[in-house]
Amino acid sequence: MKKFVASLLTLTVALSLSASAFAAEPAKNIKSSQKAAASVTDPYEPNDSVEYAPYINSNVSYTAAINHYRDNDYFNFYAKPGKFNLAFSTLSSNSEQITILVKKPTGGFLHRAVTKSNTSFSVDIPEEGQYSIMLGTPHAVLDNRQIAPIPYSFKAIFNQ
Repeated sequence: MKKFVASLLTLTVALSLSASAFAAEPAKNIKSSQKAAASVTDPYEPNDSVEYAPYINSNVSYTAAINHYRDNDYFNFYAKPGKFNLAFSTLSSNSEQITILVKKPTGGFLHRAVTKSNTSFSVDIPEEGQYSIMLGTPHAVLDNRQIAPIPYSFKAIFNQ
């Protein structure tokens, strides 16, 4: 009976150690740790393409960040014809420019704004469909400079 209890106890400890080691394994994954680091300043990451972009609602404020110079943030929305209004605010004193594009379902864009501070604009939505907003630095594809994260906030109002 003592051998059975000892064997059971040994098995329990071994399984416990194995489970602990397995649970710690994802921390070694570089992509997981990068995603966790990005999500500290931007809860919507990864949103670097239309395919991974979250959908936003009209008249709701969203706060996110450009975390590095090549970071482009996309947000999708479904709209009916009418006015699309966007108010954008930077939440730091960073002097980097931010490009804001309102993109059509076909990939072209309806509006382009470049700003270093707060801005707002209005665009006509021509037809019902899925649109997106892209926010990023103007030369993200060409520039390798490191920048401090640029937190921002925006609110879009549109016909849903």
